Amino acid sequence: MTRTKKIITGLLIGLPLFIMAEGIRENRQLDVESIFITSNRVNDNPVKIAHLSDLQFPRLRVSQTQLLNELEKEQPDVVFLTGDTIDRTESVETTEFFDFLTTLTSRYQTYVINGNHEETNPDYALWRQKIKASDAVYLENDVTNLVINNNAFNLVGLSNRHTSLSSKDMAKMNTNQETLVLAHHPELFDEYINSFNSPLAIFSGHAHGGQWRLPKTDGLLSPDQGVLPKLTNGLYIKNDSNLIVSRGLANSKFPIRLNNYPHLIFTTIKQA
Repeated sequence: MTRTKKIITGLLIGLPLFIMAEGIRENRQLDVESIFITSNRVNDNPVKIAHLSDLQFPRLRVSQTQLLNELEKEQPDVVFLTGDTIDRTESVETTEFFDFLTTLTSRYQTYVINGNHEETNPDYALWRQKIKASDAVYLENDVTNLVINNNAFNLVGLSNRHTSLSSKDMAKMNTNQETLVLAHHPELFDEYINSFNSPLAIFSGHAHGGQWRLPKTDGLLSPDQGVLPKLTNGLYIKNDSNLIVSRGLANSKFPIRLNNYPHLIFTTIKQA
């Protein structure tokens, strides 16, 4: 075998092994990001939101202890879980997710929406039952009034792929308050803007950061956005609305992330 062939053979064997090893390593590291947005409808007491998405138990590889320690360090006012709390293959009877949720709700005001993985899990009805029986607030195409530090918000929670509320629920919204939307699918950004008259912030996940994040891309491949997706990571602003996209905390069926660490976001809303 010539030297060139040996080099090529080494690359063909070594590169996949390197990618696999790096993917395994990255799945166990945590990237914590702080995002700041402003509003002239809030007072001078900031509101800090912890945003967790795509936990996808049992595929979570980041230590639960590390997650809870980061939350303890940051002391958010509220926690948002924006869907895919479990994998579609997970047993709702035995999943560790509900133990984790119990710990969260014992410490923080916690709101939950569903995503595509809950809806396609064979035990979806049981998942809904257990969520509703927990101390979390489950929002299923609903709106509630969220008050933090004397700041009041319309908090909308949308079920998987939904983009609007019924006219009855829309009538519950206070037009003098900012609106926050929990919605699993970031690719529907424009529809959320239109439905809720440019809400202050939309919190999403689902995109998994585009899986492999190479330079000058927002990732290579994302569910429902396809090749070279555009809305996969962090803050995007359009028509005075802030879309905040978590890269997620776990993988789904595709097991390898590159340059794409599991993502925990803390968003602070400050007075403009």
